[in-house]
Amino acid sequence: MKTNPFKFGQVVDGVFFTDREEELQRISSYIKGENHLILISPRRFGKTSLIRKIVNESQRRFVFLDVQIVLSVEDFASQLLKRIYRIYPFEKLKNHIKSFRIIPIVTVNPVTGETEISFKPGSNDLIPLEDVLNLIEKLGTAEKKILFVLDEFQDIFRIGNGLDRFLRSVMQNHSHINYIFMGSSESMIREIFGKRNSPFYRFGTLMSIGKISNEKFTPFLEEKFAGIIENANELSGELLKITGCHPYYTQQLAFTVWELCSRSGFSPGVVELAANELVRSHDNDFERLWNTFNRTDMRIIYGMSASSISPLSDEFSKRFGTGAASTVFSSLLRLAGRGILLKDETGYSIDDPFFARWILLRRSE
Repeated sequence: MKTNPFKFGQVVDGVFFTDREEELQRISSYIKGENHLILISPRRFGKTSLIRKIVNESQRRFVFLDVQIVLSVEDFASQLLKRIYRIYPFEKLKNHIKSFRIIPIVTVNPVTGETEISFKPGSNDLIPLEDVLNLIEKLGTAEKKILFVLDEFQDIFRIGNGLDRFLRSVMQNHSHINYIFMGSSESMIREIFGKRNSPFYRFGTLMSIGKISNEKFTPFLEEKFAGIIENANELSGELLKITGCHPYYTQQLAFTVWELCSRSGFSPGVVELAANELVRSHDNDFERLWNTFNRTDMRIIYGMSASSISPLSDEFSKRFGTGAASTVFSSLLRLAGRGILLKDETGYSIDDPFFARWILLRRSE
């Protein structure tokens, strides 16, 4: 039996990677020079997979840190230094560490070989972070710049007050690093890098990552399904109609369709069957999520699941009883901030197509 050719829920690479040729070329071009890059896209759009593919193919040393996991300023320094130890030998780093103003505690797990690093907790001291950032600069060269990726960069505001100003003051002096900042909160990232009074104003080139187009996703799906069904084009169209070309949910649904076809063979209703199977498997999660909404949120989410009418229109308000335009607008902003809704040039849409399907199925029971 062939291996399922679809992958989701983790970094996607190799044969599992879908298209993005244009983005690959643009980003690769940016980081070959002196440029820093800011990438914006909603969660599960594949920006991490995209960047991982680029940095791996560049054959340059890189440091990757998801800011969401950072607990404090000193933990920021510890997490970065831990990643530096993964790519440079201990002997090369030893002399650099000796010059730190606050010496970290470094231990090596004898079984796994993993390095654990800590600075004095609770001090909220910026000195260790500054020393670690400058260490990365020293390890790079003009010919071989280090790629430094900070994912979910908007979370720096949670870690410490004024951290954005501090980071800019240090990073602006670095010439041996290409910084790549990534974020899923478009409004916050644009505020950090686009507002004149922000420390990071115009610190790098800003680039948005959107959905993969139907025209590019269809051949990818057809190629993968060609080995098990004859009418792969028709199946691909059904699948993309449900997911709206969302990268994560398309891979998830395609994976489930493949599993069903592998077990029971192809049947005309297999895509609908797979979609409903995914809805059932997340029933408890969707119910918990639904119960976090207020009444206006519920009416808006249901209305968007049941129709294609703009939630900001009078027709939508009359049909679904969502109330005043100002109330709807506030709700939309809040739901988009939570990642429940996506916002692009065409308006708002529900991020998870299976959540929208769950709402309709629940109401029809």
